[in-house]
Amino acid sequence: MKPSIPLILLSPALCACTAGTPGMSIGLGIGTGIGHHVGLGTSVNIPITLDKNKTAPNNTGGINIIDEQIVTYFDTHGNPSNSAVKGGYYRQLKNKRGDQYTVQDFYSDNSRKRTDPYTLSRSQLMQFFATPSDGSLTTYAYNGAVMQHQEFRNGKLVNAKY
Repeated sequence: MKPSIPLILLSPALCACTAGTPGMSIGLGIGTGIGHHVGLGTSVNIPITLDKNKTAPNNTGGINIIDEQIVTYFDTHGNPSNSAVKGGYYRQLKNKRGDQYTVQDFYSDNSRKRTDPYTLSRSQLMQFFATPSDGSLTTYAYNGAVMQHQEFRNGKLVNAKY
């Protein structure tokens, strides 16, 4: 039988601190060895900030806005992804005003814009094919040429150029 070590003694070994582009996070994980060379585990990342210039928390409805924060990545089919995917896209958060989020989409491979900035509701942030309720949406091809320009009012398409 394998000797077991109490979890309390392992906790320093299970914690990791990582620094990323938008900030830092602490990762807590637990795992088990299935064999001599294979393991299985899970982890939770807890975001933290070390910004000494920040005086008060920003009340943004649960989304912490950092300059040019990436909201999500999308694969080539528009499905949300946890990281950049070759041939995929990413959505940056530009601004938040009330329940409206100004976002802009980019191609992951070359970071060229896929759209001009446009406004979405919170429930639409993770939807690749989301459109603004009111306003315009201009979509660009990979080479930078305009693919389409659409205008919306009250959630309905009122004008389009392809």
